[in-house]
Amino acid sequence: MPVPFKKDPIEFNQKLLFPPKIFDLPPGDHQCFVYRDIFQQPDTSDVEQNYSIPGQNAYHPGLITSILIYAYSQGIFSFREI
Repeated sequence: MPVPFKKDPIEFNQKLLFPPKIFDLPPGDHQCFVYRDIFQQPDTSDVEQNYSIPGQNAYHPGLITSILIYAYSQGIFSFREI
């Protein structure tokens, strides 16, 4: 007698494991977008010159800064929680 495996992933009640883009999750007026827009404006060319080419691509310094400042404003200071 064959093992009765599930036939369709819909049986797991899950359409996607992760959203296509993380910014699709919060509503459009969420305050995280304000931080993202603010920290994309400063000139980070001096910091970007210190990045090395080999290895995995790095995140943009403005994005990292906006994530940290947003987390700090929410009272989250642990990198593990962020």
